[in-house]
Amino acid sequence: MNLEEYIESKRNAKKRIPSEIRERWNNRIVSRGLHEMGEAGAIQYLADYGKGIGAPKVVSLALCAESEGCLEMAQGFWRKAFELETGQKTLLPERSAGETPPQSAKKAPAANPEQILVPELPAHLQPGRIVTMQPVDAPYDRSHYIENPDFWGQPKRDGHRLVVIATPAQIYYQSRSTRLREQPSIEINQALLNAANQLGTFILDGELYYRSASGSEHRTGAQAATANIAQGKASIQPVPVCAIFKALFLQQDFTAEPEAARIEAGAKIGETLPPSLFEVVPTARTAEEKAALAFKQQSEEREGEIWVRRDCTYTGGKDSRNCPMVRTKYSLELDLLIAELIPTDSAYRPFHSILVAQEIEGRVVPRGSVGTGFSLADMREIARRHAGNPGGVRITVRAQGLTESGKLLHGRFLGFCEESDPL
Repeated sequence: MNLEEYIESKRNAKKRIPSEIRERWNNRIVSRGLHEMGEAGAIQYLADYGKGIGAPKVVSLALCAESEGCLEMAQGFWRKAFELETGQKTLLPERSAGETPPQSAKKAPAANPEQILVPELPAHLQPGRIVTMQPVDAPYDRSHYIENPDFWGQPKRDGHRLVVIATPAQIYYQSRSTRLREQPSIEINQALLNAANQLGTFILDGELYYRSASGSEHRTGAQAATANIAQGKASIQPVPVCAIFKALFLQQDFTAEPEAARIEAGAKIGETLPPSLFEVVPTARTAEEKAALAFKQQSEEREGEIWVRRDCTYTGGKDSRNCPMVRTKYSLELDLLIAELIPTDSAYRPFHSILVAQEIEGRVVPRGSVGTGFSLADMREIARRHAGNPGGVRITVRAQGLTESGKLLHGRFLGFCEESDPL
């Protein structure tokens, strides 16, 4: 089945467009003018709100766009729905010779990362091939890192890891799992292009999160939008923010340099970027600054802190032996498997709660249940994925700890694991 046949089959089976899709059309698309941007508007919507989205919802968005006369935007949604349902990617429409698409319409390359080459970058820093340095759980209490002058601290952000490879001509976005992903927003993409044309090619290591109207951080645009609705500010759109931890490249490869040099280079790049869209994550260096960081994180009920040796080199993955980069938390965060969905008597909810389990050294260990943190839309997506892959869907859960029997204490759903592809 090709794209045209797919679209025709979905149109023939057309049902009433759900009211929630109409609501999102008005509140998330029209209010931002995305419907006037053609396919670029669909790409932007999916970048902001489409993490874990299912094909049926994207089909409804395509049909809604068609009903509103926005045919180019509808085409963007059709392409995404076709890709989700068949696993096949489609090409953008051909343009006449010499015609260049507007920068806002460009998207991260769908090609194999092995086919992408940025000449000025070494092999290990090419897009889609950067293995990020990961923190491990701290073997000591946070007071050890506060008092140790060899460790510097940064606040732990509640988002998804994002590596930005910025060249004067193209911006690439890579996840922790080395997948290339769409641009977070047109504004962020343009700001990075401007900076790359000023500074030259650079690479930032950081995190992407979404800011609500109250300033709270959320992993996805949908979660931030839900927070805005709860605050009575549904018309205010979530703002994607790129938090900058450090730089891996700026006129030179910094991965073999000390962490202090990477942090300094990241701050230098951050000076050229708009603070409304980028955050240079503060670094605590002295014992007084580190104690203040921990106090602030705890008092604001943040996740915790990242502690890194100021003289360490950048080594991809987790180093549990030397522990050059560790994390201390005020809550426990785990990547767990959905073992079972507990049924409900409610006609409006697909399940009551989730039974979860953890893989430990080849064993699957039950961790109890999770019954909060998800919206109705989240529940429907959880049920859809579990039905298609029983026992194989991974979610991220935050809890206050584990009970003596090893069960979650007040577990809360945060989202799907980054490496867990939607079906």
